[in-house]
Amino acid sequence: MAALYQLAVLGAPSKAQIHGLEKSLKSALEAFNLRLGDEVGWEISPAEFMPHQLQPSAVVFFGGANAHLSNLKELLVRGIPVVPVVSRAKQAPVELPPLLAPFDYVDYAVCGAQSVAVALLQSVGLLAQQRKVFLSYCREELSEAATKLFEILSARQFEVFLDHDDNAVDRKFSHQLWHRLCDADVLLMLDTPTYFERRWTNAEFGRALAKGISVLRVGWPDSTSSARVSTASLLQLSGNEFNSFSKQFEESALQRLCMKLEEVRSQSYAVRLVNFTSKVRIAVEASGGRFMGVGSHNMAYIQLASGKCLKAEMIFGVPVNNQDNNSSLRQSDALIYDPIGLHSTWLSQAGLVDDQAYPWIRVNEAELHFAYEQEGI
Repeated sequence: MAALYQLAVLGAPSKAQIHGLEKSLKSALEAFNLRLGDEVGWEISPAEFMPHQLQPSAVVFFGGANAHLSNLKELLVRGIPVVPVVSRAKQAPVELPPLLAPFDYVDYAVCGAQSVAVALLQSVGLLAQQRKVFLSYCREELSEAATKLFEILSARQFEVFLDHDDNAVDRKFSHQLWHRLCDADVLLMLDTPTYFERRWTNAEFGRALAKGISVLRVGWPDSTSSARVSTASLLQLSGNEFNSFSKQFEESALQRLCMKLEEVRSQSYAVRLVNFTSKVRIAVEASGGRFMGVGSHNMAYIQLASGKCLKAEMIFGVPVNNQDNNSSLRQSDALIYDPIGLHSTWLSQAGLVDDQAYPWIRVNEAELHFAYEQEGI
């Protein structure tokens, strides 16, 4: 199987550091049935690291006196997340190259290999809480099958949203439903013949497309697909892979579905990060600033035309306030998010939208915000 994710080690890592990092990564990936060096590509001190844009990718850079930079500058320009690591905090000015001087780093003496592994996995969307899937299906037809699928995917460490109510009209519920959809990487669509005839499934599909969320269509045997699903990824069930009497998937179908979902989800995460980063970069450069790169936690490092430096966490799901969370990494100055699909009432109640000390910036208004910021408005 071709690699779905790409990780690389640059700089001046010791053998002990590489060993500790590999051990931590392998242990974490076991929960997802992924293997380091197989589904998760792994390169150590390559002459050049050239990941494909459809593969979530990240780099850990171990600082040192003779650290090999490889094509670090190009990776920063591309927006590939880079996690700097120093032996001790006081050595950061000596061990890190100027390109990474503004970046938050991991203090290896304090945090160790485990924290480096977590930062790398977070950068490619491979923490359990990041693997979000929205299961879209005709409730009254497939409730039992959807529940079983929920259990299987949860065991593979996907965070699956499963709604059982086909008659929900409560406004608060509908807001919650759309927010959960906005937070997902993939809409997993069980495309039975009546899928587009139902109110909720029809709306879920349309909103996923509007938000730029990837769709994995599970095609039902002997059913005709709608022209609306032409851009969706497909897993076609054969005639014997769904038991119409027991309303359950056969094991072969479940295994194929899990593998396909992993593939679609990885590509979706990569594309969403590339697109979001590009929007932020364009906004920064249009206001006369410089986009310096992306660190861990999807942190964008920005230098305004005035010379002032900012770091802003990029969120392409539902934004939350992480400022009070304990972290080995320093806090951000702002949060940039995509407002599409998020209800205005919820945003106004979120608490920090108009907080000048920690602004929440709509990505489509980022250029204006950066212009105001450098002018001191």
